[in-house]
Amino acid sequence: MCSLAFFFSCASYTLAQTASPYILTVGSKPYLLRSYLMFEGKKRTHVISVGTPEKVSYSYDLKQGALLQVWRGQFIDVTEMWKDRGEPQLAKPLGNVLPLSAAPAIATLADKDAAWPDSIAFDDFQNKAYVLDKNRMPTFLYSSNGADVSDKIAVRSDGASIDRTISVSNSKGLLYCRLAAAPVIKAAEDNIYSVGNKAYSVKVPADAKAFIRTTKNGQELLAPLAKGTASLTYSLIW
Repeated sequence: MCSLAFFFSCASYTLAQTASPYILTVGSKPYLLRSYLMFEGKKRTHVISVGTPEKVSYSYDLKQGALLQVWRGQFIDVTEMWKDRGEPQLAKPLGNVLPLSAAPAIATLADKDAAWPDSIAFDDFQNKAYVLDKNRMPTFLYSSNGADVSDKIAVRSDGASIDRTISVSNSKGLLYCRLAAAPVIKAAEDNIYSVGNKAYSVKVPADAKAFIRTTKNGQELLAPLAKGTASLTYSLIW
């Protein structure tokens, strides 16, 4: 089992550093990279990007519990991080990047129509660690909204999708999980939802009680997480 420390990475990789740019290429095991990252025009300072042998990667905001983006193809360009140690020290995802959201994945709402928060205050979000499974994929652990949260993001072996399992415990009341946000979300068959202009799809369990709601910015796909202990697994297909 690998260390729980955020700065530890168990991975095999190669680095082309004889010429600019410096590109991290994932080998036989996932690679975990802590970095700064530009997303939605803002420099995110607590980001981890995970590259996999299946050539499916994602970036995760450790201070919001937010899945920022996913992509296929090459992993990441670290030139601005590792060459001459100058500013802005940004990691740059490569391949075909699908942006998602910088908003937190779970929230407490006054009612099911209340606005989703854009962020969680820095002091209201407590990182605990991450743990690695037998395939060296991380599960992120944190406390927020009065609950302990476990957030596991796993890549399917065929690279066709990712599965995300969010589990909460010790919650004092009903929480909601936001699965997607876009101008348009449409329900399809077999508990699958088409997001945006068919940019990607979300598949939820039949008992998830997911629902689409309209906001001033478009539509959102939410699912409730019951008081106490609850868990939800959904798939992101693109």
